[in-house]
Amino acid sequence: MADQETDHAYGTAAPDAPATRTELERAIRNLNLADLELRDTLLKLAARVVALTDELTRRIDGVEPLPAPPGTPAPPPTRTVEAATDAAVQSTLTAIRVSDARLATRVSLDYGGPKYTTESPAIPCAELIPLCHARCCALSFALSTEDLDEGVICWDYGQPYLIRQRASDGYCVHNDPDGRGCTVHSFRPRVCRSYDCRGDKRVWIDYDQRIPAPLVRGQIETTVDPEPREFDLVERARARSTAFSREVISIGESYAEPAPRKGPKPSR
Repeated sequence: MADQETDHAYGTAAPDAPATRTELERAIRNLNLADLELRDTLLKLAARVVALTDELTRRIDGVEPLPAPPGTPAPPPTRTVEAATDAAVQSTLTAIRVSDARLATRVSLDYGGPKYTTESPAIPCAELIPLCHARCCALSFALSTEDLDEGVICWDYGQPYLIRQRASDGYCVHNDPDGRGCTVHSFRPRVCRSYDCRGDKRVWIDYDQRIPAPLVRGQIETTVDPEPREFDLVERARARSTAFSREVISIGESYAEPAPRKGPKPSR
């Protein structure tokens, strides 16, 4: 390549130049992905260890491992330990991921669908705000990769990727503290669009009678019932895996710089 004789360079920056919010969040998202990938690797390792332990229990002790009733005879082996373990790993991994889906993670992502095609319930929010004081905006929930890529909705750097909230009143940082309306309404996350407050006892004692509940802080549960069925947990585990895959693709296919940027000419 040829040297370009100019009084400036492209893509350079002074050592003390501040990082932009976009640059900072891109770096944090990449670090969080490393945490998620490590977690997934540990789950896969755990699945292989459990599958191997179960197979050795059958071979050495001659009984089926838990949760089978104690003393249940194991059938005679028909393949090698390695082959039997390999065959059991996937189902064991699914069971481990189901158990993992019951737990909160250090990195939370909304794993619903696209927000701009999400339908909202028929609730007259504007006329209810004087009664409810938009207390749904004081509840916590996770943003999606779509929100992160868009870069409008702010999230809590200490609790990725939960909605950013104010210490003064517990409300979302985008909520108007005087009128209680949303100041980024057209960009609001999918959870905000789909959330139905009518049956939430944290918001209404009686929605039909317009009797609001005391204002509390808490988290919007957007995925399953408080006592989820096993099928629901399997679906949650699959959805969580899909959401993190979207995040991997989004970071991997994006660019650090949106356009040419002039910087200082370096010198020796």
